[in-house]
Amino acid sequence: TGLVTSSLTLSILRFFIGLGGSTFVMCQYWSTSMFTKEVVGTANALVGGWGNLGGGVTQIVMGSALFPLFKLGMSPELAWRTVA
Repeated sequence: TGLVTSSLTLSILRFFIGLGGSTFVMCQYWSTSMFTKEVVGTANALVGGWGNLGGGVTQIVMGSALFPLFKLGMSPELAWRTVA
């Protein structure tokens, strides 16, 4: 979001973020329709689990990258731009 300079570019960026987030729903629908009822629960659990794992890893990595910068006295506004 460091490149956002107007409300239009913010709206465009948020649109694509939302589009990326909606892929989880599409993947759940796809796995439900592609697998038989005997294994669909397992398939959906695996799909959802991998998505949650990715979100958790992102939180850990970004937290690990930003915390040392905060300890150095960097402001939050400058720290996230340094990592990105």
